[in-house]
Amino acid sequence: MRTARSEHKAVKRSEQAAGRRCSRMTIRGLYPWASRWLLLLALLPAGCGGDARVQLSAADALTVTAGQVELAVQEYHQEVSAYDDSRESEVVSAFVIRVRADHADPAAVESHADRFKAALAKIRTDRDVEWQRRQAALENVAVLRELARGLRRLALESLSLDDEMRRYLSNWLTAREKTNADSR
Repeated sequence: MRTARSEHKAVKRSEQAAGRRCSRMTIRGLYPWASRWLLLLALLPAGCGGDARVQLSAADALTVTAGQVELAVQEYHQEVSAYDDSRESEVVSAFVIRVRADHADPAAVESHADRFKAALAKIRTDRDVEWQRRQAALENVAVLRELARGLRRLALESLSLDDEMRRYLSNWLTAREKTNADSR
């Protein structure tokens, strides 16, 4: 059986948990990092002077970076979702403890209900903001992949090969891209 003191401690812990931030990289720290890499890698091939091998290497680097950024965004989203779920659970537990303790006082129960609604609204708002940032980061990943495809096409066009060899390389690169996309 819980004492009033242990219930008070449980309520305090749940309130503190509701206000905590994730200990890992914050949302604001992840997405600007990805944007900086996007800018750097987009500008990198600009000064390459048209060498097809350099363009193909830059395209490969962009593809790998896009995959790594996408993986980081997905992992971070999973961490934040789990954290939000635990926050929500702790808020519900604290509310139940408070209502059980003050069930005879309607004014206190109403106060607890208002605080409960406010805590849930904050968690929902945090989830919405994280989702919007996640979507923006995934759009950056799509831009990286589009840049890589464009660089590959540019590299193929700059090669001085016969049309048949160009077609062969183009088909090979497309198949390779498809294989890499399927493995993700």
